[in-house]
Amino acid sequence: MRRFTKNLSPDKINLSTLKGEGQLSNLELDEEVLQNMLDLPTWLAVTRVYCNKAAIRFLDKVEVEMRTCEEPRAPNGPSPIAITAGQSEYGFAEKVVEGMSVRINSITIKVQARAFHASFELWQLQGNSLNPKWQQSDLRYTRVTDPKRGEVLTFKEINWQSLRIEADAIESDDQDLGSTPLRLITNQGRIRIALKRRIKDCHVLASKLLFILDDLLWVLTDSQLKAIIHYAKSLSEAMEKSAQQRKSRTAESLQVGDTFASRMI
Repeated sequence: MRRFTKNLSPDKINLSTLKGEGQLSNLELDEEVLQNMLDLPTWLAVTRVYCNKAAIRFLDKVEVEMRTCEEPRAPNGPSPIAITAGQSEYGFAEKVVEGMSVRINSITIKVQARAFHASFELWQLQGNSLNPKWQQSDLRYTRVTDPKRGEVLTFKEINWQSLRIEADAIESDDQDLGSTPLRLITNQGRIRIALKRRIKDCHVLASKLLFILDDLLWVLTDSQLKAIIHYAKSLSEAMEKSAQQRKSRTAESLQVGDTFASRMI
């Protein structure tokens, strides 16, 4: 647990041996470790993660602060789970963590960007591993391994009871944008995530994310629609730089591999 936190100490741990439960309070999670574990894109950086109370069975309230990066940050490092277990490849430790279910009563995510700041609030959030058909299943069937290609596919679903999104402009020459906050409240929704990783080092090769809302009715004014376009444009530049960084790193990796192979020959 110490590998994932910044301020873990005995006074923050409360164990109940009779109930077989444990509780941690007022935790500051390590931002870099969380970035590596979630494999966030390099145009987005976590600046702070706070949890008021964590129990073995559920999390009470989690607060996450993030910012967009005008220039891509350093690429994500290796999986913190594998490092903690003293291994570099996809193995037992990764399987144990992937088999865990997460329950969070409420989570608040604040994002600071150059042109706007936004907040996402979710209530009654749950995270589970599913099979390739997106159904509850035995954990053995929630991953697909291809030994020949040295790759593994895993499937996750995150669902919630309620979602509230707010966004406000920070800098704009258009006065309408600065005075037109965006608000959206929805009922049940879910995110489905598929990850493809290399077995030898747990590196994420590809990912697919599907955002599903059960019901959505959002009426926008002209100024609010202009605000959405402005926010999207401000993010597109950072995302494009991040994509170029990823392509450059991939090309460098292939070049190093070819050089090593030629030397072996």
